[in-house]
Amino acid sequence: VWAIPGSSQTVALPVRVTGEDIKPLTTAEVSKSSLRLDEILQAARNNASALLASLKPTLVRDDRGVIRYAVLQSDDPHLAACIFAPEFADSFLETIGPDVLIAIPNRNRIYIFPRSSVPGAEISEQVFVDYRSTNYPVSREVFEKRAGVLTAVGTLR
Repeated sequence: VWAIPGSSQTVALPVRVTGEDIKPLTTAEVSKSSLRLDEILQAARNNASALLASLKPTLVRDDRGVIRYAVLQSDDPHLAACIFAPEFADSFLETIGPDVLIAIPNRNRIYIFPRSSVPGAEISEQVFVDYRSTNYPVSREVFEKRAGVLTAVGTLR
């Protein structure tokens, strides 16, 4: 398990996926396998990149047509892992901008906001509802990704 800098509630951990079953990868399993931890992490990044490439974000605009935020949504239970794709932040460079805030309320939805436009109360409430109304919550925290490092920068509610 890895602590996410700035986070008080959220950690990252590798998992083993068997069909629909997702279980944390234990130290004992890693020790028994021939894989090194860096190989496991690289495989996870590659999988995250492949999933991210297959998704098309929904862009939500204001009355003037300016993009307020983007939403990645999928029934794939691995969606939340997309944030670990090395190119995650760069994939929103053209639409959201160079500095993004990320909210991951559940395993099926990721919100991406421009850093210059902090989410309003209505959107914050929607993210919080998404967190509370699922069997698969991820986090109430808001993150940023700079230079490949994911950092928690706040908490909803």
